[in-house]
Amino acid sequence: MRESHTLIAAWVGRRLKQLRGERTQKEFADQLGLSQAQYNRYETGKRLAHDKVLAGVAAICGLSPEQVIWGDELPAGAKPQAEAARDVAELIALLDDEAREDLFIFLKNKTEDLARKRRSEARHALRVLQGLQKKAI
Repeated sequence: MRESHTLIAAWVGRRLKQLRGERTQKEFADQLGLSQAQYNRYETGKRLAHDKVLAGVAAICGLSPEQVIWGDELPAGAKPQAEAARDVAELIALLDDEAREDLFIFLKNKTEDLARKRRSEARHALRVLQGLQKKAI
């Protein structure tokens, strides 16, 4: 598994263990229609639980799928981002049509610049990898 995938699987596994509570893995797996071995792979983070499994856990525990994953907390950084987005929306609402058009053009240009920069970085990384490949062969 890729590192980020492994971290996510481990996080979800810890949440599943918390939500299972005092029930055995076998009992909880039976409620989900899974084998104990399959459930164990999810809970230990060896595999990332499928959406259907998370929906089943949500139904059993009376939660939303998001609450199954995050609990009552939002992911780190989500709350400040949501507050910032709300503030930006309020500011945009204060602008007249011409100012909103100027802002749109500015953001479009910045986005295009960022895309060009990332393409350039990706091309450079590819050249480096190709050079390493030639040295290795």
